[in-house]
Amino acid sequence: MNKFEIFTNELLKWNKTHKLTNYNEDEIKKQIEDSLYPLEKIKDSKTAIDIGTGAGFPGLILAIAMPNTKWYLVEPLKKRYSFLNYIKTILNLKNVEVIRDRVEKANLPKVDLITSRAVMKTNDILKIIKPFLKKDSTILLYKGSNVLDELQDIDASIISRGNRNYLFIKGEKWAK
Repeated sequence: MNKFEIFTNELLKWNKTHKLTNYNEDEIKKQIEDSLYPLEKIKDSKTAIDIGTGAGFPGLILAIAMPNTKWYLVEPLKKRYSFLNYIKTILNLKNVEVIRDRVEKANLPKVDLITSRAVMKTNDILKIIKPFLKKDSTILLYKGSNVLDELQDIDASIISRGNRNYLFIKGEKWAK
């Protein structure tokens, strides 16, 4: 089995008792595909933070696909944090550190890439990630169909795929 299959099987097992997600096997596979879709644009990042990783989307999935990138997965909820650490261990993901905290309180370095999926509105997330941005950082936000409503005064590029919008923002304007 590859790492994505192991992840899928373990998430399905954990869901039975811990209800991390409502996804069935097919939906998990779609979430993995969704997480990996923008990989080509971010694959050269050396360091990354994923905010609100939840059951692993997109941060853990990207960490599997990007073994040479140091990933900080930020997840404040205990059961999700525990699951992420468990998966990190069984998949031997040496490039992953799981942080049990809210990003606003976390002690994290400045990174090349910050990702997040469905955590909060774009303006709100841009405010709280400032301490972790470099001038040349990339911000990748996984957004739904209402993404345009959140982009007043934000210079961004968008890749759309079905109802998913991958929002890319350069860190230079937002870095402290």
